[in-house]
Amino acid sequence: MPKFFSATILAGLRRWFERDDSDNAWGLTSEKVRILYNNLWQPVYAGILGAVLLVSIMWEVVAPSVLISWLVAIIAISLVRLRLASLFLQSDATSQAHPKWIAWFAFTVFVAGCVWGTAGVLMFAPERPEYVAALAIILSGVAAGSVTMISAIWWIVILFILPIGLPLQWMFVTSVVPTHTMMGIIMIVFLGLMIVTSRRLGLIIHDNISLRVSTAAREATIYRQANYDALTDLPNRRMFIERLETLCADEKYASGLLLFMDLDRFKLINDTLGHAAGDDLLIQVARRLEGCLHKGDIAARLSGDEFVLLAFNTTTAQSLDDWTEAYMQDVQHALSGAYRLEKHWVNVTPSIGYTCFQPSDRHHDDLLKEADLAMYQAKMGGRAQRRRYQPWMLKEAQKLAPFRVPTDDSTS
Repeated sequence: MPKFFSATILAGLRRWFERDDSDNAWGLTSEKVRILYNNLWQPVYAGILGAVLLVSIMWEVVAPSVLISWLVAIIAISLVRLRLASLFLQSDATSQAHPKWIAWFAFTVFVAGCVWGTAGVLMFAPERPEYVAALAIILSGVAAGSVTMISAIWWIVILFILPIGLPLQWMFVTSVVPTHTMMGIIMIVFLGLMIVTSRRLGLIIHDNISLRVSTAAREATIYRQANYDALTDLPNRRMFIERLETLCADEKYASGLLLFMDLDRFKLINDTLGHAAGDDLLIQVARRLEGCLHKGDIAARLSGDEFVLLAFNTTTAQSLDDWTEAYMQDVQHALSGAYRLEKHWVNVTPSIGYTCFQPSDRHHDDLLKEADLAMYQAKMGGRAQRRRYQPWMLKEAQKLAPFRVPTDDSTS
């Protein structure tokens, strides 16, 4: 019962994944190709050892020149396969997904099978049954070894098994020795069993890869939903704050910049052009904001039309003002250009507040509050303004608040 239940589950999973689109199917094939190349070294080295063993056994009954030539051919195709595997493993993931790799693997496997198959003709000695038996055993062993090594894509096994077995099978059929006919029948059954076994093993490998890829994709989806904004694909508030907390504790950065911004008249755009146009605007703003980032910086969408940007540098404190001013000009220039919404070109400007800080002695909540207060002052100054946080901004906000905001020196 457990075996039946397991097989039923695997079969069901296989049918479910086979309904996926072609991109997913090719993704599974690419993973199988990686398995083939990663596992290539062992069967190739074992094949070379098997070839040396066969040559040593046949040395007394076959011309040495024939044996040496055949061995050189085996070694040559083996080196080609190893070189191909080396090139594949040195390639990046995108290059490894190219269909050429499976084509080259299948072709070199077929050539290797053909070279092995020639041994069934070149080394066939009908008058010496013990040598014929040894030849059949070694060739069958080489063919059987491929079942476990290259069954990830099972039809490639056929490209290896048949070129090995058919030439020797032909020699058995055309031989007048009665025992050869029996050996030929046994070998046909053996080849058939290997093909069936390869097919079953290939399906099991397919199911396992499918399940693993699907699980990884679901985990990635859950992570992205939890940490990225669904509309703009920028990091969300949660991920941004976690990153801010982490980087604030990193002493390798000499200074940092936290920008807080929203879009002027965004509600008017939503009301006049519709929410679809508003969403399109937010997406375009996100892409422009990403274009301003330097290596290691992060931009995020907090909510609505509110965006933040966190940047760090490793320069000295004396150059902080110059670095900040250049960065802010780049951001404001990138965001202030006209946007194509529906059939209209719309001028949209940001109101930007920002604060500069030393990472080692600041808390992320304080930094966000400072940048938010600076953005509020930019709003008060009119559209397309930017303001740097100053301590008086907090004092003014405390005066305007409908309730008393505690200060650091207040007592209970």
